[in-house]
Amino acid sequence: MTTKVEMVSVVIPTLNEAGNIFEAVDTIERELAYPKEIIIVDGNSTDGTIKIVKDTNLCNLIVEPRRGYGLALRTGMKKAKGDIIVMVDGDGTYEFRHINRLLEELVKNDADLCLATRMYDPKKAMGLTNFIGNKVITWCFDFFYKQFLSDSQSGFRAISRAAIEKVDLKEDDMAFATEMLVEFAKKGFKMVEFHSTYKSRKYGKTKLRKVKSGIEIFATMVKGFTRGI
Repeated sequence: MTTKVEMVSVVIPTLNEAGNIFEAVDTIERELAYPKEIIIVDGNSTDGTIKIVKDTNLCNLIVEPRRGYGLALRTGMKKAKGDIIVMVDGDGTYEFRHINRLLEELVKNDADLCLATRMYDPKKAMGLTNFIGNKVITWCFDFFYKQFLSDSQSGFRAISRAAIEKVDLKEDDMAFATEMLVEFAKKGFKMVEFHSTYKSRKYGKTKLRKVKSGIEIFATMVKGFTRGI
């Protein structure tokens, strides 16, 4: 449970996000009202992302040559010093200005994890395939694990350090986000959401491989369920 915030570690995985990462870092630095550190875990970008991050003088930069969304986040979380860890993608699709609301909802609900749900975004910027896939995955997760989430695939989350240290997360790629929810549900940790927005990517290409990721996500849910809650 979370009753207060002393320090926030923001962990951002990047891979060729030169056109997006400065806005992410600058917005978080300006908006986040709590003591903070910003940790960028870069997958050895070749488009200038690393130089941009270094030039800000605002971040702890980790270059992780091994590829994988989950691997990058696990690497950053291991280095985090805050009692609250915020994970968010560096692709500019999440509303970074909502970071204080994310933390406020975590504390207000005395929760272990808070997600920024994009499912009620009036702009409907998320593509139809992703929207439907997310709905199906989230419905299955809620059914199996007796939860009431609307956006299980949100990559914008505030997480209690005390809680995440009690689970053993192993997934290296996109299924990491689902594995976290599965393990939190099995531990009985409290998970809540607040309504945020979703923006279209302005630069670069998505790293999401829909079919491969979908299979891995469902396999993670089923594996967790068959091992018992």
